[in-house]
Amino acid sequence: MKLWPAVLGFVSMFGCGGAQVEDAASGAPPNIIVILADDLGYNDIGVYGSEIIETPHIDRLAADGVRLTDGYVAAAVCSPSRAGLYTGRYQPRFGYEYNPTGHDEELGLPTDQTTLGNMMREAGYATGLIGKWHLGKREKYHPLNRGFDEYFGVLAGGTSYIDASKEGVESWPARNGPTRRSDSNAIFDGFEKVEVEEYLTDVFAAKAVDFIDRHKDERFFLMLTPNTPHTPLQATAEYIERYAHVEEAGKRVFAAMVASLDDYVGDVVAALRERGLEENTLVVFFSDNGCVGYLSEEVCSNAPLSGSKRFHLEGGIRVPFIFKWPAALPAGKVYAQPVTAIDLFSTFAAAAGADAAAQDSVNLLPYLSGENGGPPHEFLFWRSKPNMAVRWGKWKMWKVNNTDLALDDMTIGGRRLPEIDYPGDSPLGQTTVLYDLSADVGEQANLAAEHPEIVERLDAELQAWNAELAEPIWKSRRATLHDLHGQMVQLFF
Repeated sequence: MKLWPAVLGFVSMFGCGGAQVEDAASGAPPNIIVILADDLGYNDIGVYGSEIIETPHIDRLAADGVRLTDGYVAAAVCSPSRAGLYTGRYQPRFGYEYNPTGHDEELGLPTDQTTLGNMMREAGYATGLIGKWHLGKREKYHPLNRGFDEYFGVLAGGTSYIDASKEGVESWPARNGPTRRSDSNAIFDGFEKVEVEEYLTDVFAAKAVDFIDRHKDERFFLMLTPNTPHTPLQATAEYIERYAHVEEAGKRVFAAMVASLDDYVGDVVAALRERGLEENTLVVFFSDNGCVGYLSEEVCSNAPLSGSKRFHLEGGIRVPFIFKWPAALPAGKVYAQPVTAIDLFSTFAAAAGADAAAQDSVNLLPYLSGENGGPPHEFLFWRSKPNMAVRWGKWKMWKVNNTDLALDDMTIGGRRLPEIDYPGDSPLGQTTVLYDLSADVGEQANLAAEHPEIVERLDAELQAWNAELAEPIWKSRRATLHDLHGQMVQLFF
């Protein structure tokens, strides 16, 4: 296997240990670790502007690597976002449009789709997945049958972190009595259901370090997908004490959960450093979608972005995104071109020296290094049928479904959505909204009427892309949200 060629040009830029220099300079492919947070907001970590939550380990990751300002995910909710990530394809191409409904055990990532695990194992890597899967509970969908040699985690969309009745545990909303995991959200070690008594994020961190230790002498690909800080909001005293000064209970527990995630990142990086693996390991950190806006209190933040999880507004699909690979990527760089998590498939294949390719995925390495100064994509697309969005340079168009009702003054979870001029005779119950993100990252000013030529161009591109997609393979969970005036917007997730 060959290493991506630009590595050699960067090795001399960094002072690193002898073994690591020899490993990188010899053309050896890197180890690859993905750390995928769950429902983490754009503004929920320090390096992206949080004034409440301190994340020194994640901030250090950014300082030692490349921080993206316009990093996107494939969907605004967990499961389809992961389907795009694992396959390197827009997930509506194969009908993976919405979250699986909780009661249907037959739903999952179609078995004819090649995953990151399949590709990396074929490239000669030991493969592991620790954390949330959310791509099917049946054995045929299980990570061990989708390219991963080892698996420890939860197959469902979420689970409790710890028994809420234990001393020092704080939950929000407050819980009375013990918390138990059901069969539907159990923890698995491989195919075996296991009991976990400790705080789940800490357990996942320990498992990650153990995997690194056991595979330190071979190339490994490790997907770390803690369900932190997804609901239910729970944290132990170790983390709660760091935010005892935060008066609002929900914000306090959420901040404590992000602190546990930050410690998790610190544990992983320290394990790499202590074993002499840091220099030639590619670490990618991001979230599966933006933070939630549907709780009774505002506990997290996507600022300065508008919207939240479930929406194709920036707050639902633009996330913190960091790459670190000391042997090949510059330190302290900020990269502002739009990219997507779908790109990780081709990026990892290139780093591994594999010949694999994915339909919608672009190798980001020459862009992040500065070798290629152009944009990786001309267009990025999203669909949660019937809602769709497209980005083209500075322009973003969102086609949102409504039920013949206006969207002005809409609030979601107490947060106001941007004003939208809604023509009452809008065809097909959709409103078209156009934003200039270079001047209006918060998506407040609808410019559709002022730039009909841009709307026409983007609509043509969106419809051409949409014509390539499959019909959803299961029905959505549909939610109709109300504001104080009785107006509504429909979500499909």
